[in-house]
Amino acid sequence: MSPSATHVLLEMPRERPEFEAAWLAKASEAEALWSAAQEDREFHDQAYLLHADGIPDLSAFARETLDELRQQNCAAAFELYADGYGMFSREFALMVRLGFFVHDGVCYRLVLPRLLAPRLMRQAAVSLCAVGEDWGDDVFVLTPERHLHMHYQSDAEVWQSKRRAMGRFAVIGS
Repeated sequence: MSPSATHVLLEMPRERPEFEAAWLAKASEAEALWSAAQEDREFHDQAYLLHADGIPDLSAFARETLDELRQQNCAAAFELYADGYGMFSREFALMVRLGFFVHDGVCYRLVLPRLLAPRLMRQAAVSLCAVGEDWGDDVFVLTPERHLHMHYQSDAEVWQSKRRAMGRFAVIGS
């Protein structure tokens, strides 16, 4: 997609506090694996692009994403680079690779990852670091959006409006 396609669409289950708690617990587990992996010098060097200008915090990312989805009636369009330096894009792409999100053809849905393990964390981080562009002069820029399902802002806003409208209506059985 072109550079102007900068949004991802996220959706979470409605009124499922047990799911939310389990998802946050898994995110804390992922954060612990990430922190432990950072102590390995070889891995730290391999995953340099993920933490070159700030260290991803998967637990904080999960809390903030869940809070935003709750505020947006469980469905929201997120701009990957709204933070100005790409931390959201790196954290989101890493969480996708770890199984916290699944793409359903239109949007990413929050799911519980089946398995989290040190080896999987390392694989996800190293493979994400391989996604980028060589800008020359030994400058390699991480571009996780190249492997994500992206949407143009206008399309993302229409989708979000429709999802919000659908959330306001309840089906009443007879």
